[in-house]
Amino acid sequence: MTAVYNQAADKNGTCLIRPIDLLKSIPYGVKFDRDDLPAYLRSLEIDDYFEVIETDKKGDKYYCFTLHQNGYAFIRQVKSEKRAVVFKIALTVAGACLSFAIGAILKHIFS
Repeated sequence: MTAVYNQAADKNGTCLIRPIDLLKSIPYGVKFDRDDLPAYLRSLEIDDYFEVIETDKKGDKYYCFTLHQNGYAFIRQVKSEKRAVVFKIALTVAGACLSFAIGAILKHIFS
């Protein structure tokens, strides 16, 4: 979705991308088969991130993407999820520090 967003957001929400370019943007650590690409694109289309149409341009297969409202909000959603993870980590660290401090105070009082 990031590859689609990065190309389409600059061009008024539409872009042409070759399947090989989409596959190149997937990190190496992710188990992904190139035959799975149409199914993943279809699921993102059902979730209303974009509309995708398969086209041929000079004999090469291309996907024509048109972003929808969820597609434009994708980056905001990613940032919000990262913020939530950072908040949970900070809350966990603060809870651990508070527990340690209370334990040290109680240990000092009762010993």
